[in-house]
Amino acid sequence: MKTAPGVLLVAVICAVSPGIAAHTTPVAPAQIASSVPADAVAELAGAWSGVVTHDDESVPFALQLESAAGGNLIVKVTLPIVHLVGTPMVKAVPQIQGNEIRIGPFVFQYDRAARTLSGVMPDALAPVYRLAFTLHRVDTLDDPIRPEPAAPLATPAWTFDAGSPCWPGATFAGGLVFAGCDDGRVHAVDARTGREKWTFRTGGPVRARVIPAGPDAYVQSDDGNLYKLGTVDGAERWHVRIVETQVERLPFDNPKSRFDRFGSDAAIVGNRIYLGTHDGRVMALDAANGHTAWEFRTRDSVVAAPAVRGGRVYAGSFDKHVYALDAATGRLLWKRDTQGAVVSTPALDGARLVVGNRAYDLLGLDLASGAVAWKRYVWFSWVESPATIQNGVAYVGSSDAAAVYAFEARDGRAVWKTDVRGWAWGQPAVTTDRVYVGTSSQPGYLGGAHRGGAVALDRATGRTLWRFVAEPGKVGPYGFPGSAAVGLGLVYFSGLDGKVYAFAR
Repeated sequence: MKTAPGVLLVAVICAVSPGIAAHTTPVAPAQIASSVPADAVAELAGAWSGVVTHDDESVPFALQLESAAGGNLIVKVTLPIVHLVGTPMVKAVPQIQGNEIRIGPFVFQYDRAARTLSGVMPDALAPVYRLAFTLHRVDTLDDPIRPEPAAPLATPAWTFDAGSPCWPGATFAGGLVFAGCDDGRVHAVDARTGREKWTFRTGGPVRARVIPAGPDAYVQSDDGNLYKLGTVDGAERWHVRIVETQVERLPFDNPKSRFDRFGSDAAIVGNRIYLGTHDGRVMALDAANGHTAWEFRTRDSVVAAPAVRGGRVYAGSFDKHVYALDAATGRLLWKRDTQGAVVSTPALDGARLVVGNRAYDLLGLDLASGAVAWKRYVWFSWVESPATIQNGVAYVGSSDAAAVYAFEARDGRAVWKTDVRGWAWGQPAVTTDRVYVGTSSQPGYLGGAHRGGAVALDRATGRTLWRFVAEPGKVGPYGFPGSAAVGLGLVYFSGLDGKVYAFAR
């Protein structure tokens, strides 16, 4: 991506980012009446290091200010929590008025005697909360160390070539692995061998997981239809139109992209199908014939499956809210404004609902009322991964943080965190002793700090047990953006290279 001189420089980030970069908008420097003295620019140039703080938590934050032609300063950001190291973000002529210094979107209070720069993170980096920082003059900045995982590289037990990028992830049931792909096809392959059993073609890209339920499977397609297929032979039982027009998803490098990369899976409970739609509805349909039982309209897209329990349906929306609905009628019971788009399926455990948002929060809500019981800030990273909860612990991925976390579902207490080196958007697959997660990235993203692949983690400690590194293409995202599935002693991923992979667990 090319940017004009004097605007916010996010060439590394802005083209694709699912987190920080989605909020970074080019900011032209303000016009100033007179030039800034060269000695003032020289005084500011150099290294500044400190912390940024939110809710009594702090993380390291540093800036390198470099003099450039025309009285400009280049601002390079180091935020180890999201693996930014010396990333150029601003080139602008500083505006100085008393102790206040403006460089593009950054506004600093300069204390010459204390040799400090203090301020609040620009909205481009922190769009919801005001995150305060104080930086001290230092001689140099040390590059943060990001160690390579010591775990061995895994070799696939088998691969199946689906021939088209497969975004939403794999599912497993009855000895079969199911995967939907961008060419509109749904594949069922033998879970032991990877040999194809059947394929079915919809009329649009498949960005939702195939959900098997007994002899049937349900999948939503971007052609606007929900399909019911036989799991044994892939025969169509019925299809119903749930969205009037084909879903349009803009690529990551389109300035208007909403990063709405997935569609809602179906949630099957008894004889009802519950799902969300790209035009902003939560629907309940009859599983026998696809007839609509009820629908509830939110104010924006619902791109993840609802969760259903105890006669209630819980769903998140792009409109920043989580909704609780009566499962029988669709009547609104409560809603909670989370301050950020909610694009994942809520996870339910005891009296808690655990869900992330694009305000960089993971929240624990009270199931009965929707009140916020706890909140964890996942620094500068959208939380789009649906959590998986086992024995009271929620396992969840993140975007720019490139980490998988384990939290106590009841109170949000941190158990462990593991760097998985890529966007972890899918739902972790959790067994008695392991957590499996797919990751994705894009060539050149954050200077190559992220990569796509798959990891197996120790469930108790988060230690990486094995990993697989996907082969990047020349352009565009690569890796395993969707959810993992387990069965028959194997773990399954579907990839943007158009293949389904099986690994020994």
